[in-house]
Amino acid sequence: MSNTYFRQLPILDYPSLANDRQSVYDYKKVRNIFKRGVLREDVLNNYVVFEGYSIQGDDRPDNVAEYYYGDASLDWIVLLTNNITSIRDQWPMSENDFYTYSNEKYTPEELSYIHHYETGLILNGKGKLIQPEGLWVDSDHSVSWLEDGVLKTETNIKSFTYLQHEMNLNDKKRNINILKRQWISMVLQDTIDMMSYKK
Repeated sequence: MSNTYFRQLPILDYPSLANDRQSVYDYKKVRNIFKRGVLREDVLNNYVVFEGYSIQGDDRPDNVAEYYYGDASLDWIVLLTNNITSIRDQWPMSENDFYTYSNEKYTPEELSYIHHYETGLILNGKGKLIQPEGLWVDSDHSVSWLEDGVLKTETNIKSFTYLQHEMNLNDKKRNINILKRQWISMVLQDTIDMMSYKK
């Protein structure tokens, strides 16, 4: 996260832990790293201020901020907009990190095991939905329905290995919201006001 964000953190007096302190009343001025900015509710609930964005490849928050805002130091706005507090857990892993993570979590054999099954889309002859896609089901799942007095049965499921499952979880993190440029100055001012201590 850039220095732009940390410069906005409020300063507080913290008891000095130095060995050469003169008294118990010696204090050091430090940034309060536990203070955190948030988007105002009226901004957060206003969908017109955001655009959908898909993180590409191994892009980091600073790459996204550079691409979208022309300023890598606004990476904290990308994170703030999506309520990301842990890049390690909430941002998609790079390709190298993903394979390192997968190989540490599973053996090569386990990665090829079936993790779960999901339904595929099934429509009847009139285009009416019979089975939505993406539901987790058992391996022997099938669906039956009456159509024009005829009982029809169909199986449409897809298996997902542990590797595919982990890839899907990682890829879901790629879809984020980006605050539109025209709202940046307002969020910057809000953050400054929020970070300021009142007397």
